[in-house]
Amino acid sequence: MKSFITAMAIAVIIVGGGIVYNICIDRISGDFRERCEKITEEIQNGNYREAVRDAGDLSEYMDKKKTLLASIINHENIDDIEMCITELKEYAQNAEDAEAMVRCRKLEHLFEHLPANYSIKPQNIL
Repeated sequence: MKSFITAMAIAVIIVGGGIVYNICIDRISGDFRERCEKITEEIQNGNYREAVRDAGDLSEYMDKKKTLLASIINHENIDDIEMCITELKEYAQNAEDAEAMVRCRKLEHLFEHLPANYSIKPQNIL
């Protein structure tokens, strides 16, 4: 009976940890997307100074979440995100609409696929 209770406790911990993990990655991804959408709107409205400031804020937020993200996602994806943010800041600073918008869309795509690619679900386990 002890082994059954121990096995059930381990199962509950694993399932609970998976649920917390999924909630965490969804929340982080949503925060990133909201920030990126704001930058996109500012670029579309020609507010480059605000876009550069918000891209800097996005970079700082990325730095704060980097340790957590490094434990969750592939390091190449982190490098891609950081590179896109840096390029976005430069393009926005130089008022290059098209290039800045491309980087925003790429970031939105990367952030949108974080939960799909890294959530704990049968497709990602198998």
